[in-house]
Amino acid sequence: AQDRVPRERTLILMPDDGGAPQFRNPGQLNPYLPSNLTFRWSGGPIMEPLFYYNSLRDELIPWVAESFEYNDDFTQVTVQLRDGVTWSDGESFTADDVLYTYNMLLENGRGDGGLMFSSDVADRVASVEAPDDLTVVINLTRPDSRYAYRHLINHFGKGLFWLPEHVWADQDPLTFTNYAEDGSLPVVTGAWQVVRSTPQQIVLDRREDWWGASTGFREMPDVERVINIPKTSHDRAAQLVVAGDVDMTGDLVSAPLTKSVVEGSDSVTTFSGDEPPYGNLDWWPNSLYMNHMTGQWDDVRLRRAMNHYVNAQQLVDIAYLGANPVSLTPFPAFGSMAPYIEDAEELAVQYGVGQFDPAAGDALMEEMGYAKNGDGMWERDGATVTGSFHGLALFEAVGPIIAQQLRDAGIDVEFVANTDSRGLMVEGRTELSIFGHRGGVADPYDTLDLYHCKNALPVGEPILILDRWCDEEYSAIVDQIGLIAPDDPQMRPLVREAMEIWYEAAVEVPLNQWVHRIPYNT
Repeated sequence: AQDRVPRERTLILMPDDGGAPQFRNPGQLNPYLPSNLTFRWSGGPIMEPLFYYNSLRDELIPWVAESFEYNDDFTQVTVQLRDGVTWSDGESFTADDVLYTYNMLLENGRGDGGLMFSSDVADRVASVEAPDDLTVVINLTRPDSRYAYRHLINHFGKGLFWLPEHVWADQDPLTFTNYAEDGSLPVVTGAWQVVRSTPQQIVLDRREDWWGASTGFREMPDVERVINIPKTSHDRAAQLVVAGDVDMTGDLVSAPLTKSVVEGSDSVTTFSGDEPPYGNLDWWPNSLYMNHMTGQWDDVRLRRAMNHYVNAQQLVDIAYLGANPVSLTPFPAFGSMAPYIEDAEELAVQYGVGQFDPAAGDALMEEMGYAKNGDGMWERDGATVTGSFHGLALFEAVGPIIAQQLRDAGIDVEFVANTDSRGLMVEGRTELSIFGHRGGVADPYDTLDLYHCKNALPVGEPILILDRWCDEEYSAIVDQIGLIAPDDPQMRPLVREAMEIWYEAAVEVPLNQWVHRIPYNT
């Protein structure tokens, strides 16, 4: 009954589910199904990790585990679980649950696949042991000093979700939805439980028997109910958060819209208050990606010309009121990345990447044999430089500006953002895309690894780095970096060596750092 929880103890959220008018897969709380697009609004908050990571403070937060330790050569990780953690059905959370989750993913990853993270787990984990109820030993396939940040520490979409063996053992993980309308599923350790999941509404209610409060680990949350409703448009979200009908929305993206919202209401604020950038720096620096698998971008001179035709500063000034920092690198501008960004920016200037210079771009086009046609487009052998150009709804303010800059320069493109765009981009069916980098946070390795040849998959294979670029020398250096610890003195020179290859190849067009502009009503 909705009226049993007072409004002041109900948190109403309007998360962004890709602009869809309703949640796309309600009642799906299996965290390992690739189709589970709404999991972050339902299962994510209630399935607790071993550790959290705060990127803004570079802080590790132990949760259902207390600590982890590597052996001397980084081929083994030992995790100590927290005593007293219980599932929502009263069963104890133990090392057997962690083992079950690992073994399920290992079996799937070594077999037919189909579960998220399973191939990565199979690639990195040789076996898992449980010496006792609160100890887990993870044997790795190779030295990996960053392993914990991939599977044990949940941050920015990384990290595994742990499953109760006594519930899942008799289920098919490829078909099990992990949801029951009577509230018996999912069985979780978190402070909330899913009590409703429909296309229009996902409702979480506080569990009064949460282990975190009963053991004294944390205080019981003040929030008793969380109601999620779909965010269908930025303007509608802005109206509702100003009116107080919702407490927080997904990204408004537009700096002018966010600025008007916070300045127009005394009760609405953002991470940075009513000051630029009207939000918080994220791990997701944006780039314009050229799909190297289509053949159109094979000539590095064309890729360099594209870098000279895009004016990132103009883009930021118009779309973001100058609040988003322009970026010349694929790295998020967190303090942990500062020395690597310093080196990368020197290389960007040296190789002209991210450097707005239309005359230099024109010279490269003419050198390749292109000439402007009657419509002002570059043409060679009767063909212009063209193709599908897509981005998410998040880029509705940005994509048209880039498209206009490119058309002004003679590149024949139009920007599209619709519900099909994400699928087309990740399957490599677009020539150009705007997207962010799901890479490193504490150090640059995971960003570098995005461009490894193993990720240059054929068109049609889903992928998260949209360039599909491959350079064997670059990949070999990244492999070296993966074998050393983040604080090894060789890190910085090796990263610079890899990035010099990346900049010389003009792999993509870096644009700007991403800022989450999330308004909330106090």
